[in-house]
Amino acid sequence: MSLREKVRKAVGERDSLARMRKSFETIAERRATNSGRIPDLQPVKERVRKVKETSVGNEGLLAEAISSLRENGCRVVLVKTGEAAVDFIADEVAGHSLVVKSKSNVSKQLRLSESLSERGIEVIETDLGDRIVQLMGCPAVHPTGPACHLGRKEISELLSRHFGRMISDDPKELTEAVREEISGYVERAKVGITGANVIAAREGAIVIVHNEGNAARCASLPEKHIVVTTPEKVVPDLRDAIDVTKLQTLYSTGKVISSYIEVISGPSYTADIEKMIYTGMHGPKEVIVVIVDDGRQSLSDPESLYCIGCGSCLTRCPVYSIVGPVFGTPGRVGGLGVGMLASMGRLKEADDAGLFLCTSCGGCREVCPVDIDTRKVLLKGREAFVGQKLEGTAERDAIVGSVRNYDNPWQMPRARRSRWSREMALPSEGEIVYFAGCSTSFLFPESAKGAIRLLRAAGMEPAYIGSSERCCGSILRKLGETELAREKAESCYMNLAKAGAKVVVTSCPGCYSTLDAYPEFKERYGIEIRHISQILCEHLDKLKIVPVKAYGKVTYHDPCDLGREKAVFDEPRALLDAALETPAVEMRRSRSESACCGAGSGVKSGFGELASAIAMERISQAVAAGADTLVTACPWCFQNLRECQNSDQSVAVVDLMELLLSALSDQR
Repeated sequence: MSLREKVRKAVGERDSLARMRKSFETIAERRATNSGRIPDLQPVKERVRKVKETSVGNEGLLAEAISSLRENGCRVVLVKTGEAAVDFIADEVAGHSLVVKSKSNVSKQLRLSESLSERGIEVIETDLGDRIVQLMGCPAVHPTGPACHLGRKEISELLSRHFGRMISDDPKELTEAVREEISGYVERAKVGITGANVIAAREGAIVIVHNEGNAARCASLPEKHIVVTTPEKVVPDLRDAIDVTKLQTLYSTGKVISSYIEVISGPSYTADIEKMIYTGMHGPKEVIVVIVDDGRQSLSDPESLYCIGCGSCLTRCPVYSIVGPVFGTPGRVGGLGVGMLASMGRLKEADDAGLFLCTSCGGCREVCPVDIDTRKVLLKGREAFVGQKLEGTAERDAIVGSVRNYDNPWQMPRARRSRWSREMALPSEGEIVYFAGCSTSFLFPESAKGAIRLLRAAGMEPAYIGSSERCCGSILRKLGETELAREKAESCYMNLAKAGAKVVVTSCPGCYSTLDAYPEFKERYGIEIRHISQILCEHLDKLKIVPVKAYGKVTYHDPCDLGREKAVFDEPRALLDAALETPAVEMRRSRSESACCGAGSGVKSGFGELASAIAMERISQAVAAGADTLVTACPWCFQNLRECQNSDQSVAVVDLMELLLSALSDQR
């Protein structure tokens, strides 16, 4: 299926991921409860980020790790491609009909289990979740909780079919059935494969974090322990490695520490006879470390390699919440996995995996323990995709072509842009200029009129440049059309400067964040960019507001471009507090943790069903908060949150300007 077909199918079956979403909430709640038990959590996060910045791509550190591992008795191979890694491992296990392995996202990326199976070698996953997923034949949905989307009834039915006997849905019985089967395989196997969470270069130590005890068993089989890992797992020493494991455990499971942390420096040995070293006492005769580069050392942007594999970003991704592993590839699920593919130059593969699915909301960064800016990685990937002139979709091409030719994304005649202002008697020049933007001008002209009335009520007389206003390039910037976006933004600045603008006020967060993203233009033309909520809040004492109660219980939705992007959280709420008789209520996710509406970055145009499904998730949060009315300060959010409900409006969606106008005494 094409990506569009996969997304449409996943949206239609999104209830199948309800348990995954519930699991993600459980992780977040447990993490919030336990974070205080790590008093130096913030310093640890900062240390790990710095360690990653200095370690990733550090060839000297990698060489030190290889040397130390070899000195400790490990056999180490550095392979350039995934195919070469699979071939090497296949040669190493030749002659063995059975191999057992523990959880490893690298092995998923390599399709190692499938490749060995195709060569006649049975591979048994020993992690409970991975074994369930292996039997089910479905992709893993989370790095540490691969089967968290499946319920006990589904697992009971699966295991009953697999074992040919009735297995109840009691978790204890389910666990015992899989444990007994896995134990039988482990007792027969002589070769085990594991991943590595971290490698300490100075000590030459492999660190493996796990909860079930299975990784230790796989690492202790008599013939060979094969460790499959990648260069970015290398850190300077064991202290750094322990810091990484702390974050991995807290952010992947919400627990403070995992059940097991294995530190392996080489094959087992004894020195109990005349203090002579004899290897292979109880563990494997050989420890073989396979370090797979597969394009990592030549990434255009190394940031994706700072990832510690906790999967926390997935728990906040609005796209992943709906479509799950459709967004990504095996072992590289979600936006960061797609971004890594793009950074490797595998742009067509990245596109097929969802390079243009991301709404650019930035929620993933808020929960990343090492502050990875996944949105930046993906936008760079989109820029590279456009730069190589790869074939895009008809929807994306139409948007770009429309902005290029009509200065708006909807192929509307340029002359219609200023139609809303005809009766407003606005001056064409002034130090304060209102910038309506495309969405407000063409789709919601009443909001533009309302903005002017509010600015006037606050004692200002804004100018408006009318037909000289251009598209700011917001959608272009998010679709990877960087050069054209820059041209559009500078054109806006030039025309605004001609009108004498010193302060530009816009009611569109996308326009605000985009125009404000070019500090060189702001400095060159001497223009400050503000959102209207900031300006009105500063002049709140001049607004003659009489609180209203017609909207019932109100909640506020933070637009991503206004909230997380520009940290404008308090001003809209202050305006609401002034305009409402009853204080607004907060949804479960608000402010910097606000959930995305789903409309951004071209998703509404390219994947309408997905955008609507994401918006309905947000509507459900408003309902859960007991809200009658959801207020937002963004035309894109307003449109998507209203339209996703169709004719059944469980919550009224109202623009902030509309609500404020209704509270002005002279408008009542």
